[in-house]
Amino acid sequence: MWGISVKVKTSEPRRYDIVYKQSVMTEDIFLQMGNKSPATSSCEDIVIKIKLPDTKYADVELNLTDKFLDCRTPKYKLGIHLPHPVDSKNGKAQWDAQKGLLSVTARMIREYDFMNF
Repeated sequence: MWGISVKVKTSEPRRYDIVYKQSVMTEDIFLQMGNKSPATSSCEDIVIKIKLPDTKYADVELNLTDKFLDCRTPKYKLGIHLPHPVDSKNGKAQWDAQKGLLSVTARMIREYDFMNF
């Protein structure tokens, strides 16, 4: 009726995922003898998976500190404040060229308490 058109800018989809990882043994799963639970409080590692399509490994610049991850390429820039402090000196990064996926794994540094053991 009025001929008004509205253009809505949609933000780009998130290019990263944060996944928690824990090591479990058979007694944790089948016998439930361990103190592990499916909650993140029982996890030891954090994995940040960053999608970088059309990117070469040589173009990726990665910097990991105890509380911040900085990933830069000519096309993408990403800065993430981590939910938990990590051991940045012993982290590991893995590049999957077919998927354009960078996976950064680091051990979380946490105080032990009744939830986190």
